Amino acid sequence: MSDARPLTAHTTARRALRRRLLGGLLLVALICGLSGGALAALTGAAVWAFWLLAAVAGYLAAARLWRLEPGNPVLTYHSVSDDAAWLPWQAEISIRPASLDRQLRLFRRMGMQIVDSETLVRARLAGRPVPGNWMALHFDDGYLDNWVAATPILRRHGACATLFVSTDFIAPPQPLRPMMGHEEPLRWDGYLSWDELRALEAEGTFRIEAHGTDHGRIATGPETVDRLTPENAGRLSWMQWARMPGDKHDWYLRRNRPVPMGSAVPVSAPALAARGWSSDTGQESDAAYDARVRAVLATSRAVIAREMGRAPVLFCWPQNQTSDRARALAREAGFLATTAGQARNAASDPAAILSRVHIGEDYAGFRCGWIDDLAVRAQIRCFQGYVGWVAVLGAVGALRRAVRLLARTRVRGSGAGSGALQEGMS
Repeated sequence: MSDARPLTAHTTARRALRRRLLGGLLLVALICGLSGGALAALTGAAVWAFWLLAAVAGYLAAARLWRLEPGNPVLTYHSVSDDAAWLPWQAEISIRPASLDRQLRLFRRMGMQIVDSETLVRARLAGRPVPGNWMALHFDDGYLDNWVAATPILRRHGACATLFVSTDFIAPPQPLRPMMGHEEPLRWDGYLSWDELRALEAEGTFRIEAHGTDHGRIATGPETVDRLTPENAGRLSWMQWARMPGDKHDWYLRRNRPVPMGSAVPVSAPALAARGWSSDTGQESDAAYDARVRAVLATSRAVIAREMGRAPVLFCWPQNQTSDRARALAREAGFLATTAGQARNAASDPAAILSRVHIGEDYAGFRCGWIDDLAVRAQIRCFQGYVGWVAVLGAVGALRRAVRLLARTRVRGSGAGSGALQEGMS
């Protein structure tokens, strides 16, 4: 249930914007560097020193003076856990509790004020000036660890957040489970119950909003892109969910899976973002798509209204993908705003669309707190329009790619060495 698994249009657009901004800054630095080199040649000074100083000065000046229209960051989290091994996509969406705690301290040092998402949305819809230090936090999917770890950490920092839940994954009624800081053993796997969700909202830590019903994907054509195997079955769990009508809170514990190994994996897309396809009826019609999306919106809104005592006003599109038609249907269903924006929540951006960035950890490819802080700070500053921070994100990304390449090279080398050793011993 991760926004990060496929490369979304949102991610692609954000990366393209970063590349354009970084390219502009580097062009300024190059021009300044060449000018410095020419000056060095005329004066007889060390060319490299002039080039370097002029390039750095040009970049810093451009980064300082070139600021886009300010926006408000909306940061997205999923799992906050010391043991997220039950999630097939843990590497993409789960962070350690210590990382969340450190990031909340960073926000305070940066002078950021965490506000409820509905407060931010209503201010923007009303056209009121929004303070530049306002930011919002989102947690998607309703994992139990949001209760176990995220809640006590947010509470300790006096922070609030929005929690988007998919109604098919709510855990059955049971006693409230232990949180961090209690003496009882902690359980990290699974999903929140309605009693826990009501308790979270009652204390003001989380506001519960809608994330659809089944977080599913849908076949969009007749093509087969893979076969279901034990190795890929985890990340393709959506195929099992599609055959599990209703309650899915224990999907990862079920022994009998409705879709057998070896089944064809169709080309697919998030169910609310695209028109489906089946061998019986072919491509889904506009009317059928509208009816299917309307049903999901209405069901998720009605169930949350029944259980929480109020109707949700925000809708988070699963996997951060949607369509213009789906947005219109969400407005008709009564939602004030939806996610999956590709901007920065600036005054000129659509007020009913929330743009978000997923926050992780180990940005350098290994555990390093100050690099993580630098990467998170850069993402917030980019939302606020500070163009110069794009270079920081680029540098951290380059370091991560280099670390991963080195790790793959070592693995291949280790495998080759092992093979040679075995051959020599045989």
